[in-house]
Amino acid sequence: MASSKRVALTVGVALIKLLERYQVEHVFGIPGVHTIELYRGLADSHIQHHAPRHEQGAGFMADGYARVSRKPGVCFVITGPGLTNIITPMGQALADSIPMLVISSVNDSLATQNTRGMLHEMPNQLAASSSVTRLSQTIHTASELPEALALAFTLFASARPGPVHLQLPVSLLGSEADLSLVNMVGSLSAPVAMDASCVDAVANLINEASKPLILTGGGAVDSAQEIVALAEKIDSPVHMTINSRGLLSHQHALAVPASCTLQSVREKVNESDVILALGTELAATDYDQYKDGEFHIDGKLIRCDIEAMQINNNQIADVGVIGDVASTASALLEKVNTGVSREGSLRAELTMRAAFEELGTEARRHLQLLETIRDKLPGCVFVGDSTQLVYSGNMMFNTAQPLQWFNSSVGFGTLGYALPAATGAAIAVNSTVSPGVNRQENRRPVVCLIGDGGLQFVLGELGALKDTGLAVAVIVWCNNGYREIKTSMESANVTSVGVEFSVPDFVSVAKAYGIKGVRVNSGDALCTKIQDSFVANEPILLELNESEMMNS
Repeated sequence: MASSKRVALTVGVALIKLLERYQVEHVFGIPGVHTIELYRGLADSHIQHHAPRHEQGAGFMADGYARVSRKPGVCFVITGPGLTNIITPMGQALADSIPMLVISSVNDSLATQNTRGMLHEMPNQLAASSSVTRLSQTIHTASELPEALALAFTLFASARPGPVHLQLPVSLLGSEADLSLVNMVGSLSAPVAMDASCVDAVANLINEASKPLILTGGGAVDSAQEIVALAEKIDSPVHMTINSRGLLSHQHALAVPASCTLQSVREKVNESDVILALGTELAATDYDQYKDGEFHIDGKLIRCDIEAMQINNNQIADVGVIGDVASTASALLEKVNTGVSREGSLRAELTMRAAFEELGTEARRHLQLLETIRDKLPGCVFVGDSTQLVYSGNMMFNTAQPLQWFNSSVGFGTLGYALPAATGAAIAVNSTVSPGVNRQENRRPVVCLIGDGGLQFVLGELGALKDTGLAVAVIVWCNNGYREIKTSMESANVTSVGVEFSVPDFVSVAKAYGIKGVRVNSGDALCTKIQDSFVANEPILLELNESEMMNS
């Protein structure tokens, strides 16, 4: 509820007003004595504040929110420990190109490297944040604030996105600001379209191909309509990396969500004579997860990316296209030939069949469980941690639409991501329901997939989930330890140490936070409980014992 008090225009208040002008609707953070002035104007704004139990949770909540809403996740953190606590989420966001704006305070002694014994003192915060951001900057005066925010939001809109860190001295936040500041909002850049001559060159290569193939990455998730149309016109399978699952629905005949880490999939890729890579780094986590160095592309490689530095990163391109994926695919649609049969559906089917045969029995059972949840909960958003269900899903699980499967098991690869990220995703899901539309009918379930080890990194974030009151189903995969690490140690003939430990009674912990907690041992029972919590619009924790689930 807005405050009735008149708020003076300070730099902190001006910052809130500028964020409103950039259509920021949610911020994530924990107030502290060094950020009080950031909060002065918050109660009188339209921005909702969400308080995690740790700044790491704030960053992961912002990450999950940004992925689903397609808007930058904004965080407020204090000087020193607030910033260091959020650096891990910033690293995850950098790895996956997620737009995140971290605004921190900084002690007024920032001009010197000498320590003075001040509270939360950190001699060089920018040195810490610069390695996990696209941009890290100190705002020294009020007049610098509009330009810094304009630069950040321009980066989010037109370049390869990622985290941005802006720090303001504590004394500056409370200083007087001029009213003109709040009207200085930058004009965001339009998508970059490919050059006409480049369109012709790429189209000619595709038209001459007998077995074209499309590879998509996280940079293509906003281009589903254009990519589907292009794939259908040139009759090409579409291989989707982890962060682009759902670009083609799991029911589409040209969809190939099977990981190129699998040898059978690599063989099918190498049968293709022209490969069109759209918004993908061609990085190890998607194409060479086991680091055997055997992934390579034999056909002509065309790469399209918004960032020039990616064109020859990991794999050298025969043709490089710097531009927006949607604009590029649209331009190609007008130039490529139609009506040419290249057996795209058959090639996709054979690839998926070979990939499934390569998987072990355990991974197949995991996939079956994920597919049961997906099919019984239409529109479900899966947010995962580094845990067995997620690893198996990354091998070949697909969803109905983009942005319904993402996790932290690749890229920066941090544990403890899924719970706060799922909470942020649920905030985004509930924020995007159009006014006048039945919210219950149009909301989507959010499912958190997390292991008993990863959950203990962020157990307190159950409180933040409870505060939102949103219907997130937290599925805890219990095997009393870090099972994947234990398996890796055993495979390397290393005696397993530190991978088995005590775990709490998660059901009781959930109940202590006021969240319903139950144990289940079948996929059907799991889905029923999730559906019930969704109808009741409340969170639920579901504890699954690995051995019981695999034997059911």
